Amino acid sequence: MEFWILGGDERNRWAAEYLCGIGHEVHTFGVPGCSDEPMPLYMERTVLPFPSFQGALLRGVSAIPIEEILHRVDGDSTIFGGLIGTWAQAFAHRKARVFDLYSSEPLTTANAVPTAEGAICLAKEHSPITLHGASCLVLGYGRVGKILAAKLQALSAHVTVALRKAPDQALAEALGLVTDRICVYSRGLEQYEFVFNTVPAEVLTGEQMACLRKDCVLLELASAPGGFSRTQCEALGLTCCHAPGLPGKYAPKTAGILYAQSILTLLQKEDSL
Repeated sequence: MEFWILGGDERNRWAAEYLCGIGHEVHTFGVPGCSDEPMPLYMERTVLPFPSFQGALLRGVSAIPIEEILHRVDGDSTIFGGLIGTWAQAFAHRKARVFDLYSSEPLTTANAVPTAEGAICLAKEHSPITLHGASCLVLGYGRVGKILAAKLQALSAHVTVALRKAPDQALAEALGLVTDRICVYSRGLEQYEFVFNTVPAEVLTGEQMACLRKDCVLLELASAPGGFSRTQCEALGLTCCHAPGLPGKYAPKTAGILYAQSILTLLQKEDSL
């Protein structure tokens, strides 16, 4: 199969290398570390960055305008990306098939691993203490929260998970984790040296952040709007790490291969229908 891979970060470079390595014809434009080829008048299978767009531009240093892609696709084209958003309608208007892999499985769960590992790396970069023996609060117990809590626990951190659902509470406690009620924090907040948020909604107010110790490091792993105000965090003198795209920064090869494999899986399913 022939693929055009456009823009993005190191993930798209590794996705291109993986697809080429297993025998597919791969062309690239605007991909870091890859040579640019002139984009043709028509592209059948197009792989966008993950996430795909920033405004009307493709994410990445090349910043390709969306118009440069739209007039090259038609009813025989297939578009792959992540968080394509309202641009999916523009592609649909050109009758192209669009696959947004941002919430697709098993990619979403698989991506939770490099996200969790990246969060741990980032935490270490912003703190003078070890995670071993540190008091950590993980906000949310979804895909990323589950894997992150387990990895912190494996590093001998003291891990508390703040959550809502009774089944999640039972699972976390069965795995030896301490639990608390998210947004309530009846166990208090003054004990934590690291707070990792995985919830894309306010779960930590300014008043609650004021209860945190001054050397606490807060890491925002969730998509917008996030779980707490960065402005309030900085006003309180707390260390705040806004951490989007961790797989692309800390494990681009793994994330890129996972992206490529997920695309091939989708195509195989389409062929079998």
